Amino acid sequence: MRVMLTVWPQRCHLFPAVPYAHALQTAGHEVVIACPPGAEDDITAAGLTAVVCGVPETTAQGWARPDLAPNVAEMDRLAAALDVAPADRDSWDVFYQFLLSAAKYHLPPEPSADNVALVEFALAWRPDLVLWDPWFPGGAVAARAAGAAQARVIMGPDYSGWATELFAARGSAGAVNPLAEAVRPLAERYGVEVDQELLLGQWTVDPLPPEMRVSTGIASLPVRWIPYNGGGVKPSWLYGTPERPRVALSLGLSTRTYHQGEWRTPKILEAVAGLDVELVATLDANQLVGLPPIPDNVRVVDYVPLSQLLPTCSASINHGSSGTFWASVAANVPQIIADTDESQRLEFTEEGGSVIPERHILSPIAASYITGRGAGFRLDHQKQSAEEVRALIVSTLEDPAYAAGANSLHEEWLNRPSPSDIVPDLEKLTAQHRGIA
Repeated sequence: MRVMLTVWPQRCHLFPAVPYAHALQTAGHEVVIACPPGAEDDITAAGLTAVVCGVPETTAQGWARPDLAPNVAEMDRLAAALDVAPADRDSWDVFYQFLLSAAKYHLPPEPSADNVALVEFALAWRPDLVLWDPWFPGGAVAARAAGAAQARVIMGPDYSGWATELFAARGSAGAVNPLAEAVRPLAERYGVEVDQELLLGQWTVDPLPPEMRVSTGIASLPVRWIPYNGGGVKPSWLYGTPERPRVALSLGLSTRTYHQGEWRTPKILEAVAGLDVELVATLDANQLVGLPPIPDNVRVVDYVPLSQLLPTCSASINHGSSGTFWASVAANVPQIIADTDESQRLEFTEEGGSVIPERHILSPIAASYITGRGAGFRLDHQKQSAEEVRALIVSTLEDPAYAAGANSLHEEWLNRPSPSDIVPDLEKLTAQHRGIA
């Protein structure tokens, strides 16, 4: 069969999709990854076929489009209309401020050239199945317009599914799902109805364990998250066994892409100074801005694939984002997740800019999962001293209970079906939803 995957064109969204594309391609299916410009080099480097929809952005404003700034008054009005519980407010704010803005970036009121190109490609190529990134819901429109089966591929907690369930359960005339309204202009252009199935997929490919899910009633196909970090030449210092316990510090792509300086790192560097450990910190020039002197036992590298680094480590310090989190689970190491007690609400400046919290949108869920399963600790750089952070690192390395907790998570991860294992399920579901007996 022909399979089209669509993703938000950045590595943190592309890389989780690559193992599914590889599994389908290895099984003999014809596979393409179609998305706006920006990911084609990484797609082809993975040995996959890229379809570039639209043309590269020629303006310098990037994310600074006025229609992308969250309307805080409307966000609060909808939360009140939906009776969002205090415990769920962070999930609501993540959905409204981050996922919705990302989706709207490629779903402006007048259908954008990249989404039109995506649908036109699907109409010409006629895929049997479209697997789409929930942060890039134009893929669902392309699927239905072309008569394909369509499913979401979850790349983190399912905030859009959770919000769509919430609107279905509690929505009223005064509470219209803004995600549905964002999809509507493109859908109407191609005569596609905006309904629950369009927003949620006919099914969802879901690598998350029950403890990390935020949506509850969505039909899902369980799968194992296979870490993919791209290729790279293995550095010689990773060849052998380290002379002392090695700890990885990885804080993701977003920090280095959008921010200068790294707010969690100074206290971590102070904490490891003088310890009999080797900290490998994957920090680029942006993240190094403003840092204190680097201790002698810290190796700073701009980039090394986590699939090469983590198997040599005894622990992982990270921000809880899916790629680093699941790479650490796959490497069978305990984790220290950087998180804070802040809300996820953005703060807006008089100049029209915004200040994001010093916590990742996924860190609370990852930290709760790790600590709840005895596989590591939560690190709050805002409240914990360097001495307290040092104690976390020492306990993680020396107390065998945390290695045992990590091993339990690793075993559960291994017991989930791999992307290759679910290919027959994808074939059957595609036939069912396309009416092919």
